[in-house]
Amino acid sequence: MTRIAPRATRLARLVSSVLAALGLIVGAAVLPAAAAPPPSYVALGDSIAAGTGGGAYLNQCLQTAESYPALLGASANLACYGATTSDVVAGQVPALPATARNVTITVGANDVGDRAVAFACATGPGSPACQQAIYTSVFILLPQLPAKLAATISAVKAKAPGAHITLTGYPLLFTVSGLPTAEQPVAAQINGAIALLNATIAGTSLTHGAAYADVTWRFFGHGIGSPDPWIHPFVLGDPASFHPTAAGYALGYVPSVGPFIR
Repeated sequence: MTRIAPRATRLARLVSSVLAALGLIVGAAVLPAAAAPPPSYVALGDSIAAGTGGGAYLNQCLQTAESYPALLGASANLACYGATTSDVVAGQVPALPATARNVTITVGANDVGDRAVAFACATGPGSPACQQAIYTSVFILLPQLPAKLAATISAVKAKAPGAHITLTGYPLLFTVSGLPTAEQPVAAQINGAIALLNATIAGTSLTHGAAYADVTWRFFGHGIGSPDPWIHPFVLGDPASFHPTAAGYALGYVPSVGPFIR
């Protein structure tokens, strides 16, 4: 017994050494590195980024759990109903973490007077007030937007230098062919104005180092007037008017914006 014990001890030590070298003993093994946390993603912008119209409102900014940032797992959503580019720069960018990896921005519609157009044209389609609102939006306010968007992008870059920035577009509100004949001309005008807005956002994004997520095609066939609308109709006093439904956010915005979140 006195001879076997030292041999057994040596054998045990040898086996332990081999197992440890192979990483098979828990105490000596090199454990796999912990999974890296998902890249931080912060959303900025207006009511579309807030998710207005998607469901129950969570706060005074009319954010909902059905917003596209929430559905895409954003670590923070700083967007707010009614926000303009200046609101984003002054009120949202200061709260943006400097370590943010992904930033999405939906903004511009309020800068070009979308609510004035919506009210004037919904309450008086084809009226002089409606036509004046569209003219002001397209020919006076829209030309000012590129400089405002450029300043917004620059502010985000200054606050979060490593962030991948994506600006999003807006859906066309109407499926014109499904509307009453009398409403079709103004609906086509409004869709055209939104197309110009989207083109302005896309052009400014791409010339200032940001990506652009188009949502138009995802919403195609789902405007107001379609059999399956993803846009709320106008109801006086309802902030959801002309905003996406929960389906619009989930099926329109999420697949359009998701590929840009790295």
